[in-house]
Amino acid sequence: MHEPPVETGTFDARPEMDGSSTTTFTEEDVVFNVVWTGTTFSTLTDFTTTVLARSRARMRFIANACPPSEIDAMVRFSDRHAGRVVEVMVASSGRMLRHGDCLDLVLNERDDGPLFCLLDPDILVTAPFMGVYLRTLDRCSAVTSGREIWSDDNIRPNGHIGVNGEIFFDRDGFVFGSPHFALYRSADLRATTTRWGVGFSSAGSDVPEPAREQLKSMGRSYWIYDTGKVVNILLQADGSRLVHIENDHLVHVGGLAHFLSPPEPTVSEDGTLIREWGQTANWGEWEGQGDRYFVAGHAARLLKARAERTSPPEMPTDVDATMTAKLHTLRAAIATLDHPTDR
Repeated sequence: MHEPPVETGTFDARPEMDGSSTTTFTEEDVVFNVVWTGTTFSTLTDFTTTVLARSRARMRFIANACPPSEIDAMVRFSDRHAGRVVEVMVASSGRMLRHGDCLDLVLNERDDGPLFCLLDPDILVTAPFMGVYLRTLDRCSAVTSGREIWSDDNIRPNGHIGVNGEIFFDRDGFVFGSPHFALYRSADLRATTTRWGVGFSSAGSDVPEPAREQLKSMGRSYWIYDTGKVVNILLQADGSRLVHIENDHLVHVGGLAHFLSPPEPTVSEDGTLIREWGQTANWGEWEGQGDRYFVAGHAARLLKARAERTSPPEMPTDVDATMTAKLHTLRAAIATLDHPTDR
């Protein structure tokens, strides 16, 4: 197994702050597409505020199976942050769509200029953070980030039949990228999706045969792919470069939106429920999801206590040192929500 080519660290906030040359793109070019599900907006609003306060990026809110009260809250937030939220877009008012379906809807129906960007709602930032990503786009077509607090590593396990969202690298160092935080050169992204007939929602069986053959020829043929993985692989097949960077200023809880508002199962014609991944009350019982569920649950309790102005939950004492460290990282990040958010 090769060491994945990840760049990590605490980076300078902006190009102009460290004296580097002017970049091709500016923060004003960035419109983060944020998909909100169910009732997550009311809980995670302050996460979004940190991104706006510590960058000049804008956002599009995509409401996915959100009740009217949540959509109204998004509109009020937009009104309070004049010019920073370009649109509140309703992707579905009924059944919850897949994340990739929502992103494809935006990609096909909107044009935000030179970049197409996405951001998970359970990401907060603790300091200005955009500079490293914009500088990186001078030498590539896409840059991703957003390792989850709960995750131990982001390399595809040996023999694993799919590419999960948290898998950012193959075992030989190939970059699958992250579906949690990404900036794409729009022209390169659209050229690849058009050429191969794929999108962020492409998951495996729905991939056109020529694209499937291309994946196979690259040694990247798997049973199932999470959001954006097929696009990211084929982007590189077309000669574009994708870079993954971890930035200590960017903190991704991971699974928090899923914990707060899990998708509902499909009802079949005979009235029985068809459950897909995660469509259960305790999806932490699913293989490999225990830590994700545990960290997300602790985050939800911390945020609930913060909203109710009560004492935060105690640190668990029955977990190992690794989980203890993860929870300390989580608690420290959430504590920054109470600090001034001046840029």
